[in-house]
Amino acid sequence: MIAYTWLSGAWAAVLWFFTFGVARNLFGLFPRERAGEVTTALFPAYFLVAISLGLLATFALWIVRRDKRDRAALVLQFLALAALAAIPLFIQPSMAAYAPGTPGFARWHGISMALNLFSLIAVPAASLLVLGRSKE
Repeated sequence: MIAYTWLSGAWAAVLWFFTFGVARNLFGLFPRERAGEVTTALFPAYFLVAISLGLLATFALWIVRRDKRDRAALVLQFLALAALAAIPLFIQPSMAAYAPGTPGFARWHGISMALNLFSLIAVPAASLLVLGRSKE
């Protein structure tokens, strides 16, 4: 359980820190175009770390699962992983076909943000389900 707690906490921290720490501050400090370039350059590392931690956390939970809460947490984590993986695999290549500021770019960017937001919520929710079970 210690491994799961650490891994899920690290996973959530990476998601929240990049989204509300790094990206938000870049767009607050630099012109929109430059901030977008820097954020795009950081995406491969962000997704590699986030997805790797997610896979490890999900595997750790799968090993120690005991009840319905754990199964529900696994479903949330699988969905969060799928959402995160979809961004670099499908969304970003589709977004790259459009220039920033165009309607096509905005549509794909909105989908990307929605998937990331889902993961930002799903990962801590899954952890709370597991941690709530472990205190009983």
